[in-house]
Amino acid sequence: MKHPFAIVALLALAGLAAVSQLYLPLPLLPLIGRQFGLEPAAASAALGAFSLAYAAGFLLFGPLSDRLGRKPVMVGGLLALGIVTLLLSQAATPSQLIAGRALQGLATAAFPPAALAYLAESMPARLRLWALAWLSTAFLLAGLVGQIYGGMAGQALGLAWAIALPCPIYLGAAWLLARLPREQRAASASLGAHYAGLFSVLRKPELRGVYAPALLLVLCFMAFYLGLDRYQGSALRAAGLSPLATRAVAVPGFLMPLAVAVLLPRFGAQRMVSAGLATAAAGLLLASCADGLGLLLLSSVLFVAGVGIGVPSLIARTSALADASWRGQAVSLYTFLMFSGASLGPVLAQAMNGLRASTYFAALAMLMGGALLFSLPRSQSQAAAVKTH
Repeated sequence: MKHPFAIVALLALAGLAAVSQLYLPLPLLPLIGRQFGLEPAAASAALGAFSLAYAAGFLLFGPLSDRLGRKPVMVGGLLALGIVTLLLSQAATPSQLIAGRALQGLATAAFPPAALAYLAESMPARLRLWALAWLSTAFLLAGLVGQIYGGMAGQALGLAWAIALPCPIYLGAAWLLARLPREQRAASASLGAHYAGLFSVLRKPELRGVYAPALLLVLCFMAFYLGLDRYQGSALRAAGLSPLATRAVAVPGFLMPLAVAVLLPRFGAQRMVSAGLATAAAGLLLASCADGLGLLLLSSVLFVAGVGIGVPSLIARTSALADASWRGQAVSLYTFLMFSGASLGPVLAQAMNGLRASTYFAALAMLMGGALLFSLPRSQSQAAAVKTH
């Protein structure tokens, strides 16, 4: 592959800009409510429309990329995202807004599974982990960058411009990716066989040990920050920390995928997954017993560091355990479950609304501990297989 570093930079930038659309409306919900005459709960439906379509889209586009190739799916998805986003910026009614957000989520879903599989297949072996780490970092940072950009651009320029401004990135990235040589792909089964293969992927026990932790990891990530805002929001604001500043404190944790690229070849995927989940559980446990803002912010850094270690390590296990002929399916199921967790996180947070703060974060710590136990190999043979990756 020529210019691998430029290709990784291009995919990371495109991934950051695309996935940021999931989080962009969070600081703009009051503005959306005023502009469209919606109550806060109804305004948040725009966010849910994106995340549900986004998660479901992974099941569509992963097998499609196995059949058609990674590059055509990435290029088509970015082109569709650019067009849909431009149309969404002109939405004039609540129904147009929610429908546009759903289409936007579906278009965005074409990029992550195809990009992850593309790097796993196309990068030289010595750069593969670094490439996956940078792309994982971009996806994680999107949760922070999307909210910061949305808040700043929405207040300065208005909702329409905040939505539309990233479009040149999508269209420009699609144009640059289209100029790359198409990857060499062997003849594969029919598209129907690829979709049917999703069920056979679920029957692989080693991948089940990846999927359940991925769902719980991102579910707890969403629920953690919702709980932080609910229980400590007023205290943090009194200390001069806005919700966005509170999230920015955890930036070092978002950069942990880059450390994973160094540590994973030495310690193996299983140990790195265990380290990530254990670190996340420790952060949640610290949050449950924190008696001051200092410890609480430290717990957020520790928890996000665990997420930053866990996400790329789980992706590396998925890519390594999956054969090239069904890697897109395996990555699709992984990303589907991961972002299903993002959709279920607010539901869980609402269901635990009546709990005390300490009990709330302790419950999340127990879920994370369960994810750690579920990720452990079930047999010596499986452990040996995982250790090689």
